[in-house]
Parts: sequence; C-alpha cells; structure tokens
Amino acid sequence: MTYQRNMSKMLIWAILGMFVTTLQAQIKPAEIVANKPYVINLHPTDTGRFVLYLPMPFASSQFKPEVAKLKLPPATEVHAIHLVYTRYKQVDTFNQPKLNLRRLNNLKLIWPELFKQSDIQWRVFEQKSPKTLEAAEGCYHGFVVYLKSRPPKAETEREIAKIDRIVESYKDTQIWIPEKVSYRIRKREVETGYYLPHSKDKKKQHIKYTSAGLWFRKKETRIVRDSIPLKRIPGHFERTGFFDTFGLRNTDEFKLLTRKNWGGKYAVVVDVTGSMTPYTAQVMLWMKHSKTCLENGRVVFFNDGNETPDMLKRIGFSGGLHFAESHTFDTVYKTMQTAMRRGDGGDIPENNLEALIASQKRWPQLDSFIMVADNNAAIKDISLIKQVNKPVNIILCGVTDKIHPHYVELAAKTNGRIYTLEAEITDLNKLKLGGRIDIGRSVYEYRKDGLVKVFDN
Repeated sequence: MTYQRNMSKMLIWAILGMFVTTLQAQIKPAEIVANKPYVINLHPTDTGRFVLYLPMPFASSQFKPEVAKLKLPPATEVHAIHLVYTRYKQVDTFNQPKLNLRRLNNLKLIWPELFKQSDIQWRVFEQKSPKTLEAAEGCYHGFVVYLKSRPPKAETEREIAKIDRIVESYKDTQIWIPEKVSYRIRKREVETGYYLPHSKDKKKQHIKYTSAGLWFRKKETRIVRDSIPLKRIPGHFERTGFFDTFGLRNTDEFKLLTRKNWGGKYAVVVDVTGSMTPYTAQVMLWMKHSKTCLENGRVVFFNDGNETPDMLKRIGFSGGLHFAESHTFDTVYKTMQTAMRRGDGGDIPENNLEALIASQKRWPQLDSFIMVADNNAAIKDISLIKQVNKPVNIILCGVTDKIHPHYVELAAKTNGRIYTLEAEITDLNKLKLGGRIDIGRSVYEYRKDGLVKVFDN
C-alpha cells in the first residue's frame, strides 16, 4: 500500500510539473502588446517560400477572406512573427494597443499552437509613412510569419551520412617519399680561348684569333649555366591517411591541410552550408589525422543563420555559429553535425566575417585563422572586414579558373594567404588591379571580379 501511495504521489507531481511547464511555455498576447513597437517607414512585403502573410484591413481585427484559404504550417516551423500596423489615426482617441490585442487574440483562435512555442520571435512594427486615410488603407496590416529556412531533413541526413562513411573509413598508413633535390641555376662567364677583332666587319664574318696580338684584342667569353644542389630531402616514410574517396572527385583538401605545418595559436573556421559536404569531410579527416589541430582546440562551424529566413538576416547578426572548444575529436564532430542540421545557409552569400569576429572575441589569444570557404559563395558581410585583426589563411574550395574578389580582399587586408589545390598564394596585399601572378601552372590577372586565369604556362 505504501508503494502504491508513493507512486500515486509521484504521478500527481509529474502531472502538476507538466501543467506548470505548459503554463510557462504559453505566450500571452498582452505580453506581446506591452513591448515597445519598432517604428519604421514601411514594412517590407517581399514574397518567398519562407514567408506567409495574414492580412487584416486598416483599423480592423478581422482577417481578410483569403486567410481562410491558407494552409497553415506546423507552429514548430515558425521562426518569427511580425504584427504590422500604421501610426495614422482617424480620431485622436483611437486606442492602438487594444486593436493590437484583439488582432493577437484572433490569431490565437485560428492558430493557437503559435503561443505554445517559446522559440518564436514576436515583434510589433509601427509604419509612420502614411499621412492620410487613403495612404494608410493602401499599406499592409496584419501578421507577417517567417518560416524556418531549413533544408529537408532527409537531405541533410544524407549529407551527414556521406561524411560519416568517409570519416569511418579512415585508416593511418605510411608511404615512402623518394629523395627530393631542389637545384639553383647559376650563370657564369667562361673564356673560350679565342680573341675577338676590333673591326665590326670582321666580327660579322666571325673571324677569331688565338692571341691578343699587338692590338690587345678582347677575350671571347660565353655564358655557362650550372645546376647547383640547393636543398636535399632524403627519402623517408611519411604517415598519411587512407580513406574512401568516393564522392570526393576533384578535391584533395586533406592533402593540402596535412602537408602544411600550421604554426601558432589558430582557430579553424569552417563553412558547412550548401555544397560544402566533400570539403567538410576532409576537414574532419584532417582533424582525425593531425594531433596539432585538436591541440589548438578552437573550431567554429557556421551555417549562415540557423534556419533564419533570408529577409530577417542582418549583417553581423545572422547567427548560426557553432563553437567547439575541445581537444576531443568526437566532440568537434558532433558540433559539426549540429551545425549542419541547424541550417544550410539559405541564400548563397555567407556570414564568414561574423564567424571570424565572434572567434576573435571568444579567443583573443589567437595568432591567426584557418578558414575553409566556398569560392562560389560571396561574403555577405565583407563590409565588416576592418573588424578582423588577425591574419586569415583561406583554404578556398571549388576554384576552377577564377578566385572570388571577396577572398582576395580578405586575405590581402588581413595579411593572410589563399591556398588552392594548385598553389599557395602570398603577398596579396601588394597586388594591384591589372597585375598578374603565377598560380600553379597558370597565370592569373587581378580584375574587379577577382583573380581570373588568362593563360596556362
């Protein structure tokens, strides 16, 4: 009996706990109305698959007829809701907060689940531009619902499964590196044993003498080129990694990352948006292979917003930064998975500099950054470049015959470097428009649209 009584008490407390939690999660319309509104000229009404409009007439709390035809998505898919109205009043005694409260209560009637989601951002916007009744009636009133711009879950899980397969296939191995000798070409002048005439005509006839004679003829010389051994690296075994390369065609960032001796205290900043899966896999392979990388223990993955709709992203505040401050591979790997599951970037430009600036603040002792970035994606917050005060060394993925100007600017202004599969590009701060540099076996010219390949050597 005692056992049954204890179980009954536990059940009652559990039910009460669930009830209290439910009450705490409820968002009250009055609380939303109590917040100070954001005053703007006009609220944007851009269309897109991640925005939903629930319009109301001017000075009315009733939804327009088209709202009844809408198929409302699950409340869990909602990122933010804006209540929009105009400042213009027909009479001075009009009470705007009361109208806003009625509007919110009517929204609760048709979509009550919204008020149970604690992660939805509620905002109230007051439009100040309309000065007449006609202008006010022509403006938008009602609710703007922003949906999470998350990739299809199945697609994200497929991308993560690809990385899982590649990383799990990794095995340490050793390969024999043959002796490598680098040479320096030396030019020197040697005598031929002949003497040249003073007469130009005789020179044209290639007349030569075996002695200087009475006329003190000049000795004939020729240029000889010698190859002088400059550096010799003996043959040796080198530890490397073996892994399944299926799905990694035309990529070899793993070799680029492992062959370079990255010195100092650095943070690894990795773009995990969109089509970066093959490159993200190789970054994780590098971390599994290299002890020094994890000894630094500073990694940040960014996805440009954590499902935030593109229209709500602000420069420097897009979000989607996932920090891994750990020396354990599994911890870093789980952080990467979380960053991928939380979003794929939405629009193409990414928040690279936001990730760099946040890392600087988090780890002020840094010497430099290693950024793994997509050459095909612009840097949306390039305007913040002056806030980056550490060298940024960029592993630029997806380079074919052009390097995006944003990455050239980022490396140049931070005294960093760009690494491609073909070459390490240095001294970018000395590069001027129209200037040419060798990158691997090709010549590139610096133009407004970036470093463009002009011909192959």
